[in-house]
Amino acid sequence: MALAATDLVYVVGGAMLMTVGGVNMNLGKKNEPRDLGIVFISGGIMLLIGVLFDVMAGNPLSAAATAVFDAILWMIGIAATIGKSNLFAMNHVLLYSGIYFLFVTVLAGLTGQILLALALLFLAFQVLTGALAGYRASARLHWISGLLAIIDGVLFLILGAVVSLGVPPPLGIIPP
Repeated sequence: MALAATDLVYVVGGAMLMTVGGVNMNLGKKNEPRDLGIVFISGGIMLLIGVLFDVMAGNPLSAAATAVFDAILWMIGIAATIGKSNLFAMNHVLLYSGIYFLFVTVLAGLTGQILLALALLFLAFQVLTGALAGYRASARLHWISGLLAIIDGVLFLILGAVVSLGVPPPLGIIPP
């Protein structure tokens, strides 16, 4: 059950990161905020299920990291759906989440989970760049944040495949 939860989190996280990246890079003809909000809330619901699976499997670190990412999806989803938000508060959430992801990156690296540490490092950089883009109202930083999100989404999808195949560390993860 724990590996299924982990795989769910990586695949949904990868898909959400690629969506965030496309929006931040302004890819596509039309990015309707309400539609994107529904997509992010749907991803948040799926990640919430992943958090519950992690808790039931007795994996608190994975549950905590997933819950932080889940909170970001809910925050973006609700703000996009209703069309209003406190951008200053959202930037603070992104900043503190990025710092948290840096700590989790170090923990993954110390346990020899190299691919997971790399994906988490890109996630931390992407979230921190997104926070800086919001604070500075910089289109260039939004674009860079989007590029990092797409790269990180691909890394998480690869990680999901690696977990599904049961590959051990350093590419795989330590089974819970």
